[in-house]
Amino acid sequence: MDPLMHLVFPLLFLLALRIEPKKALLFAPIAILPDFDALFGLHRALGHSFIPILVVPMILIAYSKFKKPEWLFGALLVQFYLASHVILDLGGVAFLWPIVPEQFYFEPGITFAASDGFDIGFTLDYGMRELSEMGTTSLLSDTGFALIFLGILTVAVFRKEAYEALKEAFRVFLDLLPRRGK
Repeated sequence: MDPLMHLVFPLLFLLALRIEPKKALLFAPIAILPDFDALFGLHRALGHSFIPILVVPMILIAYSKFKKPEWLFGALLVQFYLASHVILDLGGVAFLWPIVPEQFYFEPGITFAASDGFDIGFTLDYGMRELSEMGTTSLLSDTGFALIFLGILTVAVFRKEAYEALKEAFRVFLDLLPRRGK
């Protein structure tokens, strides 16, 4: 999945759960961090393994629970954003790397056919395969573009609601900026 979608999907999920927008936006860039493993030639291994996705955030959660309770919600958001990245990349993730060098994959699919009637099928492929070099990714894939286009169409239909949501998002963004004179 492309980085923009890694950022947008979990953010929208948290906003739909009515998590405070300021906090959801502040921690959103963490959702992209696992893809920096591509810089080391270990894309979908180093940054997608259980160590940075589970162990490090769990240490942060434990520390905040016992030493800094005011950090707990932020630590949980860090855990959510990192875990969401791996879930969205389940097409091939070396989750147990460096212990197990193979990638786990989970690829569900839905097929439609309308040639002789209407037929809907469901496929599921999963298992392990050799870790392959994934290389770099584009900022926005065809699927990402399609989802943004769908969002634009939705905004066109629900103009009034979208305008109010945009005003609120802009207000939250302005609240994030440091104020002069304080």
